[in-house]
Amino acid sequence: MKAIKRLYMLPVLLICAAGLIAAQDKETTEVLTVDRAVELAMQNNIQLASTAIDVRIKKRSKDYAWNVFIPGVQATGTLARSNNASNPYAGILKMINPMYTEPDAQEKDHWNVMAGLNLSLNLNLALVQGFRATRQNYEAGLLSYEQARQETEGNVKKAFYGILLQEGSLDVSRDKLEISIDRLNQTRINYKNGLVPELAYLQTQLAVETQKPVIMEAELNLEQQKNMFAFLLGLPIETKISLDGEIEPNPQYFNADELVNKHLGNRLDLAILQKNQALLETQLKATQLQRFTPSIALSQSFAPRLSAIDDSWLKTKNWDDSSGAFSLTIAFNLTNMLPFSSIGVNAAETRDNLEKISMGFNQMVYQAELEIRNLVKKLDKANAAIKAMDLNVEMAQKAYNLTEQGYRAGTIEYLDLKDSENTLVQARLGVLSEKFNYLSALLDLEKALNTKLR
Repeated sequence: MKAIKRLYMLPVLLICAAGLIAAQDKETTEVLTVDRAVELAMQNNIQLASTAIDVRIKKRSKDYAWNVFIPGVQATGTLARSNNASNPYAGILKMINPMYTEPDAQEKDHWNVMAGLNLSLNLNLALVQGFRATRQNYEAGLLSYEQARQETEGNVKKAFYGILLQEGSLDVSRDKLEISIDRLNQTRINYKNGLVPELAYLQTQLAVETQKPVIMEAELNLEQQKNMFAFLLGLPIETKISLDGEIEPNPQYFNADELVNKHLGNRLDLAILQKNQALLETQLKATQLQRFTPSIALSQSFAPRLSAIDDSWLKTKNWDDSSGAFSLTIAFNLTNMLPFSSIGVNAAETRDNLEKISMGFNQMVYQAELEIRNLVKKLDKANAAIKAMDLNVEMAQKAYNLTEQGYRAGTIEYLDLKDSENTLVQARLGVLSEKFNYLSALLDLEKALNTKLR
C-alpha cells in the first residue's frame, strides 16, 4: 500500500521540482559595474530612444531636402460622352457648300477620349535658405541627443552610487546589530552570574530588538531602489541586480577660472541655444526672400485627344495634342510685402524671438559660469569633509574600543557605551555620505563642462 502511495506522489514531486527550477530560472541575477549599467541604459532607455528617433526624422529631412526641385507630375485620363454630337464646323461647311448635309450622329460620335500630363515646378530664392534650415535643424537634433545621452549617463551613475551608499549604510547597521547581539550574549551571561543588574540586561536586549525593524525597513527600501534601477536600465522585471563597485573617489582639486576659460564654450545647452538662434535667422532670411523676391512657376502640359472613339488608340497619328503648352510665370505677391500682412507679422515676431534668444544667451552664460564655480566649491568642501570625517572615524573607533573595554569591566555606564557607539556609526555613515556627495558633484561638473575630469 505504501509503495502505491509513493508511486502516486512521484508525479506531484516532479511537478513541484519543475516549478522550483522554473522559478529559479526567472529570478536571474545581473552583476553590474557602473560602466555596464551605463551601457544597458544607452541600449534600453525609452526616452533616449525617442530622442534618437527625432534625430532620425531630422536627418531624413536633411538628406532629402533637394526633393523641392522634383516637379509635381499629374497624369489624367478622361472618357466623356457629350450631349450634342453635331459637327461644330457644320455652319461654316454649309456656307461654303450649300449642298452640304450633316450626317446623322451615331452613338460613337458622342464619345471622346482625352489624356493629360501636367508637370509644374515653383522656384524661389527662399528654397536655398530652406536647405540651410533643414541642415541646422538636424545639427540641433544631434546636440539635443548628446545632451539627453549625457543626462542619462549621469542619472545612471548617480543611481548606481546611491544604491552603493544605501548598501554601505545597511552594512554599518548590520555591523552595529552584530556587536549589539554579542554584547547581549555577554550581558546575559553576566546577568545569570549576578555580575550585572537586570535593568542593564533589559536595556541591552531592547537595543537589539529596536534595531531589527529598522534594518528590515532599510532592506526593503534597498530592494525597491534596485528594482527601480533595473527598470531604468530596461532589465526584465524578475531580474535581481548585484552591484560591483565602491564609493572610493580619487579626490582632485580644480581651478574654477581655468575650467571656465577652457570649457565654458563647450557646454551643450549654450551650443543648442546658438544653433536655435542660427535656425531662426535662416528662417527669417527665407521669409524675407519669399516676401520680396519673385517666384518662378514652370509648367509643361500635354493634352492628347483621340479624334474618333473607334480609331486605333495605339496609333499616335490618331491623337491630337493641340491644347498642350509650356509656360513660365513670374509672380510677385504684393500683399506679402505689406508689414501688417500675415507673413510680415510673422517676420516681425521672428525678429523679437531672436532678440529674446540673444538676451537669454547672455543670461545662460552667466548662470553657467556661476554653476561651474559653485560645483568647484562643493567639491572642495566635500574633499575637506572627507578628510575630517576620516579622522573622526579613527578617533571614534578608538573611543568606542576604550568605552567597550570599560563597560565590560563595569566602570562605564551602558548609556555612555551607546553614545560612543552612535558616534562611531554616524562618523562612518558621514564618510560614505560625503564620498557620494563628491562623486555626485563631480558628475555634475563633468556635465556642466561637457568633458571628462577623471
